[in-house]
Amino acid sequence: MEKIYFKLTSMLLCTIIFFSCQKQLIENNEELNIESKSALLTKVNTFYGPQVQVGNGKVRTFVRISHAGTPEEIGIEITEGALTGLPAEGDHNNLSNPLTLHQKAKEVTPFDHITFDWNPAGHPPFFFGVPHFDIHCYMISMEERMEIPPYSPATAAKFDNLPTADYVPANYSAGPGGEPMMGKHWSPPPPSFLPFTKVMIWGSYDGRFIFTEPMITLAYLQSGVNFSTAFSQPLKFPEPGNYPTVYNIYTDSKTSNRYISLSNFVARSN
Repeated sequence: MEKIYFKLTSMLLCTIIFFSCQKQLIENNEELNIESKSALLTKVNTFYGPQVQVGNGKVRTFVRISHAGTPEEIGIEITEGALTGLPAEGDHNNLSNPLTLHQKAKEVTPFDHITFDWNPAGHPPFFFGVPHFDIHCYMISMEERMEIPPYSPATAAKFDNLPTADYVPANYSAGPGGEPMMGKHWSPPPPSFLPFTKVMIWGSYDGRFIFTEPMITLAYLQSGVNFSTAFSQPLKFPEPGNYPTVYNIYTDSKTSNRYISLSNFVARSN
């Protein structure tokens, strides 16, 4: 009996040592980029949407899903070239790049599609008047989004039909009016993110929130600085599901690809 116990203990110890060493080898392997290390260490599968030409580079969506079937991270991958050769004129209404999500992303997250919008001169309010990107992560279909009209006295009712207090992210307030094919934008108090380099926006239409929106300046993305923070959450959600609580900006040191993502998903029952 003692021999069997000793043998089992030895096998368990060897297994622990093996996986500890394997983890260290992965972390220290300079041949692996950030994406590969993440997949190996957390045992996830990564699924990509089709690439879209932006500037001198490409942009595509991705989702990382654990082997248990839960979402770990969703976002966009931006090649370094996509930060150059961008149009010098226009706004987010005509410089919007719709990005398709892999079907797997739609199955395990509330998101249907993402848009990568370029603003060469920024947009109102004045503190957003610098070159930046709006990354809208929509929780409605493309067809539903395209039906959102321009804001006018005739259409204002649905824009101004605000979600009830329990569904509003803490410390967020609605802006005036609204945008066609988007909705009404909500932001935290301006002093908290000024001078503007990055901020998380929420968006609503006809009584419910329909998107989350990381906004990031071109200069910040070009800097290659990594960033990660929790963002404000509501008490209730429009549908049960897995919702992210953290947004991230990071650069792969091997490829120089930039990543803008949402992570740390929490299962919500309402």
